[in-house]
Amino acid sequence: MVKYKKFITSITIFLILLFTLIFSFNYIYSNTTPCYNNNSNNNNIKLPIIMYHHISKNNARLNDFTISPEQFEKDMIYLKEKGYETISVKQLLDYIENNSPLPEKPIMITFDDGHESFYEYIYPILKQYDLKAVLSVVGSFTDTFTENEDHNINYSYLTWKQINELSDSGYVEIGNHTYDLHSVDKGRKGCSKNPGEDIEQYKNFLTKDVMKLQEKILNYTGNNLKIFTYPFGRYTKETKQIIKDLGFSVIFSCEERVNIIDKNNSEFLYNLGRFNRPNGISSEQFFEKVVE
Repeated sequence: MVKYKKFITSITIFLILLFTLIFSFNYIYSNTTPCYNNNSNNNNIKLPIIMYHHISKNNARLNDFTISPEQFEKDMIYLKEKGYETISVKQLLDYIENNSPLPEKPIMITFDDGHESFYEYIYPILKQYDLKAVLSVVGSFTDTFTENEDHNINYSYLTWKQINELSDSGYVEIGNHTYDLHSVDKGRKGCSKNPGEDIEQYKNFLTKDVMKLQEKILNYTGNNLKIFTYPFGRYTKETKQIIKDLGFSVIFSCEERVNIIDKNNSEFLYNLGRFNRPNGISSEQFFEKVVE
């Protein structure tokens, strides 16, 4: 009888401990919000954005702004293995404006300048792995290589015909990188304001340049999604408001930080930080500071 009572007591204690453990686990789990819980009411979703430029198969040309196509493909495979999904600007805006769902772990891929190497090497990879990218082009570069048809993959830029194909593909969104401000030898550095230039002069100058390219993008692609990218990351305190007033939906900067998507404050859309992807380090080393 004594042994029976001890057995009952032991069972009772075990059941109490078991239910306590289950209750504690359920409580902790139900009160923990995953970092990328995009299907909940979480208004602070993390969005890393990667900035690429030129692509080359020539090892002698690889540098802080040029990587190999093999390295880009390794980057994309790494992100897929980690559960990240590339999103477009349109998806981001649909989430903000229409509450459309985002992937559990979103990431954005951007390319600046409009090198023809994008068409040669990156476009096939995007199609192979079903990826999205934003390509910001410089209008004067595009006009020059459209007129001259000089296809040297080491230095050539995209033509309007190629840009139209990319835009129609569904994999690529075309951004505005200014018509002719991607230069440091014409008396102005990017979108910066010159000394002695008053606000009205600066506004008129910037508006004329930016809208010249935007009209070309619309005419050649039929797409008027307004994406702006600062050349060299250079701008002044007035630049953002001018670009916003022109109806642009997002502005990409060169500030290296992870973005926080907040539905209650869309101002973050006009200063989207990005991480430049240099040559010389592995995917694991680069993305450790970006997505881990």
